[in-house]
Parts: sequence; structure tokens; C-alpha cells
Amino acid sequence: MAATDNAPARDGLRWLATKRVTLGVIALLLAVFVFELVVWWQFGAAGWQYIFLAHLRPSPGWVMAPFSHRSISHLVTTLSVIVVYGGLVEEYLEPATYFAFYVVAGYASTVAQLLEYANGLPGLGTLGASGAALGLVTFFSTTTAARQLSEPASVTTIQKLFTVTGGLIAVLIVTNDFVPGVVFSTGTAPLGHAGGMVAGVCYGVVRARTQ
Repeated sequence: MAATDNAPARDGLRWLATKRVTLGVIALLLAVFVFELVVWWQFGAAGWQYIFLAHLRPSPGWVMAPFSHRSISHLVTTLSVIVVYGGLVEEYLEPATYFAFYVVAGYASTVAQLLEYANGLPGLGTLGASGAALGLVTFFSTTTAARQLSEPASVTTIQKLFTVTGGLIAVLIVTNDFVPGVVFSTGTAPLGHAGGMVAGVCYGVVRARTQ
């Protein structure tokens, strides 16, 4: 029994090993986080905020924010989504297209949150790849749902499962961010999450119509 107990984990690792763009994104986010730690150690909180936080004042944070994280738990949460849904999306998109979409979703998330600040929401700034990760979730769920309608035989049971799971993730995020009195997680960026998810849905619809 012991020899077969780890078979699903081995299969999952073999599957992930073929997803080179996803692994590259993970490596990039890890490298940026290490850079954040070095900056914090050398320049303190003020230097870290200037380089990695995106706020209304122009700063390096406008470039770095979509790849940065405020804590190890923030990073791990984002990576867990990217590992699964990034790998699934990579099966549908060419490497360059996939990476370009990821970057666009990340910056759409940052810009959306900055627009919320511009409309009067208080805050030091925004950072994180959760918007881009959620873009992967909604892109996969949108395109797979469209395939289920047009070519049901082409959608596997696993793909259906992750499509439903992706929908539930999106509902939970929207509920947490926009429903008054419901808070599963504090300190989130509501329009940042929404920007990434909208980017995923829009590109998913475009892909579904052009396939």
C-alpha cells in the first residue's frame, strides 16, 4: 500500500513539471519576495513601501506591485492558486500568450485598485499577485464552461470540477470584498481582485468566441 499511497502526489508533480511558464511565474514571485526581504532589511519599511507598493504618487511600486507580497502567507496563498489554475490555463494558451495575459491581468488589478484610491478610499497602497491569480481562475472557468456548452465531450471530469471550484472561489472573493457585513479575510483590495477577475472573464469570452 505504501508504494501506491503517494501516486497522486507524484502524478501531480509530473504534471506541474511540464508547466514551464507557470513554474517561471512562481520562480519570479519567489525571487521578488526575496528582494523585498533584502530591501526591508537594508532600507526599512519606508524603502520597502516606496519600491513595492503602488499608490497614487508615481513610484517603482507601479511596476513592482503586481509581483510583490506583504507576507509569506500572502505569497503562499497566491502561489497555491497559480500552481493549480496557472497549470490548467497553460494547457490552453501558448506560452507567450499565457504570460502576456498573466501580466495584463496583474496590472489590470493594480490599476483598478488605484482608481478606487483616486475616488477617495483611504490606504497606504496596494500590492500582490492575487488579482492576476484570480484572472487565471476566471479565465479557466469561463473558457471551460463555454466548451462544456459547445463541445461537452471535450471537457473532462477534472476540468468540470475545477471550473465549479473556480466559480466558487470567485463568488467567495466577491462576497468578502463587496457584501456588507460579510468578512472572510481582512485587508483585501476589492477593486484589485475585481480587475483581475474581469480581465479573466473578458479574455475567456474572447477566446471562446474565436476558437
